[in-house]
Amino acid sequence: MPPILSQIINSIAEISLAPIKLVEEANLFFYAHLGFWGQLAFDLILFYLLFLIAYKVIRAVFDVAFYVIVPSVILSLVSSFVFPFAFVAILPMCLAVLIMINIFRS
Repeated sequence: MPPILSQIINSIAEISLAPIKLVEEANLFFYAHLGFWGQLAFDLILFYLLFLIAYKVIRAVFDVAFYVIVPSVILSLVSSFVFPFAFVAILPMCLAVLIMINIFRS
């Protein structure tokens, strides 16, 4: 393996492991200063925050799918029968229109 490639892989590995090391150090800090119950409270709060973030991201993905992607595909399919344009040509415009409608709606 070329040395530049190994340096890139090592730097990516260090960056991806940095949050794990940070959590481990914080875990040890809370255990040293607050004991087992402080460490347990820290872990519960951390997992709650991670769960909350994952829930919000999944909810946003489903909202985009149900309020933008599915209606734009249906609208493109219907308008491809009405107008003399192909489905693939109408789809980006329908996506843009539905994104703007949802931005103004919210």
